[in-house]
Amino acid sequence: MAERPSAAQEALSKVEDQLSCLVCLEPYTNPRLLSCFHVYCQHCLEDIVAHNRQGQLECPKCRRPTPLPPTGVSGLQAAFNIHHLFHIQETLKKVKEPQKLACEKCSKTTRKATSFCRQCTKFICDLCTNIHKEYEEFEGHEVVTIEKVESDLIRLVSPKKTSPLCPKHDDKLRLYCETCGELICRDCLVHIHKDHKYCVIADTFESHKKEILDSLGPVEKQLEATDTALVNLDGRHAEIVEHGGKIATNIHSKFDELHQALYAREGELMAELKGHTQQQLKSLSAQREEVDILQTQRSSCLHFVRESIRTGSPGDVLKMKQGVVKQVRELVDTFDPNTLEPRETTNTCFVPSVKDCKEFGSIGIPSVTVTPTKRLDKTGVQEAASLRFSNTNRDLIQIPSSTIKAELKSKLTNQTTKCVVKERGKGEYEISYQRTVGGASELIVRVGGEEVAGSPFPVAVKTPIDKLGTVIKTINNLKEPWGVAFNQAGEIIVAEWDVGIVSIFSPTGDKLRTLDTRGTAVGEMKHPRVVAVDGDDNILVVDGGNHRLLKFSRGGDLIAAVGSHGDGPGQFNDPFGVCVNSVNGKVYVVDHGAHCVHIFNSDLTLSSKFGSRGRSNGQFDYPWDVASDSGCVYVADAGNNRVQVFTPDGGYLRQFKKKGSGNGQLYWPISICVDSDYLVCVGERGNNRVSVFTCEGVFLKSFGSEGSGPGQFYGPYGIAVDQCGVVYVSDSDNNRVQIFC
Repeated sequence: MAERPSAAQEALSKVEDQLSCLVCLEPYTNPRLLSCFHVYCQHCLEDIVAHNRQGQLECPKCRRPTPLPPTGVSGLQAAFNIHHLFHIQETLKKVKEPQKLACEKCSKTTRKATSFCRQCTKFICDLCTNIHKEYEEFEGHEVVTIEKVESDLIRLVSPKKTSPLCPKHDDKLRLYCETCGELICRDCLVHIHKDHKYCVIADTFESHKKEILDSLGPVEKQLEATDTALVNLDGRHAEIVEHGGKIATNIHSKFDELHQALYAREGELMAELKGHTQQQLKSLSAQREEVDILQTQRSSCLHFVRESIRTGSPGDVLKMKQGVVKQVRELVDTFDPNTLEPRETTNTCFVPSVKDCKEFGSIGIPSVTVTPTKRLDKTGVQEAASLRFSNTNRDLIQIPSSTIKAELKSKLTNQTTKCVVKERGKGEYEISYQRTVGGASELIVRVGGEEVAGSPFPVAVKTPIDKLGTVIKTINNLKEPWGVAFNQAGEIIVAEWDVGIVSIFSPTGDKLRTLDTRGTAVGEMKHPRVVAVDGDDNILVVDGGNHRLLKFSRGGDLIAAVGSHGDGPGQFNDPFGVCVNSVNGKVYVVDHGAHCVHIFNSDLTLSSKFGSRGRSNGQFDYPWDVASDSGCVYVADAGNNRVQVFTPDGGYLRQFKKKGSGNGQLYWPISICVDSDYLVCVGERGNNRVSVFTCEGVFLKSFGSEGSGPGQFYGPYGIAVDQCGVVYVSDSDNNRVQIFC
């Protein structure tokens, strides 16, 4: 029975494996480092460059190119950590036969070595061991037995750290030039780097070492990602093999039903399936090699840099710092996460057909159509959608759920939420999602990485009323915004009172265009206060400065303008709020100074008006804003601290009234809107908050307080709510619009 090798022999074998060049298979000579952190002999690399037509240097293992310095291969970074491995190899050879070890410290070379001093890096006899213990000169030296060295050699053998010499002045390189990133001697400092920023190597080494180690953070994460990707690729490989087996079984059963007439076609399909599967596996194997190379590069990077820092002198480390950090950054920047996703899927299917036995069936990827089995535009924050998959013949088909990916993307924030896909059978799948905030969203469905027909599907995620009040976005840098509205495309329309313009933003808050017609002439604006949008996406603007109501197309062309300063028909005395009734198209304008509401037809011809100054039902004291649903008109009666409700013709119905700051109380209500569920949102100037009521006046909740922080207000002058229950508030004195859900 063969003897078990000793620990020293095993360690020696492992070290020698790391000392062989992968090109010449011999021990390294002048080892040089490539940008991919692989190491080869200098002469091997020179041969590679000589045989390359373009004179380029590509790594023999991972094929990554390395830029050559002006001096050629000899100018590449020396892999000085390899020299430490050679040192360990020498020591291991000695430890392998401890009975032959002689003392390397004293003059009596015939004395047998019994211990090892880590600081002296020498084997010593009993006498020298005692001297180490007794003399102050050796205080702090770590002396261990030969057996201890054998079991823990790599830790105990200290690297031989040498201070490099300046090639120009033959003096030790003790300084580091921060300006040039070079090691320098004192003469270099005087003659070449006089005005540069520099420091002593020993003083700056730790900070630079930390910078190098910190740069490895992204590489570690990428290494973790490649580890996961390799597991996923292997899993996908197994899935494809298993799925191919299932399809083969399906093919066999179908052909068994057709007996001898279809046997020839069966063989053809089996061959086609095999070729298709092999092609997928070949593609997957090629991708696995790519990911394996990415993993090897990053593993080599981490190993080389850490070992170099551990084994190299401060001068060696700083000398390589700039090149290594640059190489690390290049490695991080060239990392493409898309490479990690398996390119092949298990979406191959077998489609039986008996129209022509000679061409029965087919192997390939189906054309997929997805049809929602319920409306997705009326779902809540925790919902599931049922989808059906069919081929080009509209036959329902089964697709492995592992190949179906779905995500919900918010149109307001662009954030995505991954969905869970569950197979129900017979070509039907359940896609479930959970959102913490509401708003207009899109459901994106992909099969095998390709978006299916009909995707993305619109989804309106409605926030429950008890959750309402979270700021999800803020549009800043406005100039005293008053009115706010939105059109059918979800664009946000804001009247900026101070500068006399109306600004239009994308759903995500990016400025798109401006209605800028500042002036006093017909069609021009002086102080736009409140905006609304009619059923044709036209923009209605109340211009308080010119006592006028304007109608613009979505693109900004003037359609109509009515009103002037006065008390006559069609005249205004400081108009404030405006709204459009979605049923009859009527336009309602609050006349703040005249204490009434004007009613216009959709073409802006005057229809009638209602209200007068007072505190009785149907009277107003400086009303500010107006809103309507299909059957009622709501007026924010600010001076009376109430909301009054009227019929579309101005007949009084009811009111919400209780002055104060408590729940359900109102204090100077100045903005109002109604959502699709007939909930009334009221902005209060006195309480600097938004209160929510039912259309009957039952209090539900309030949010906001006075201040300039998120969710706080200084004058909620404008308010609007979309079909998802997302609330837009013009926070005037804070010069912003806050969006809540």
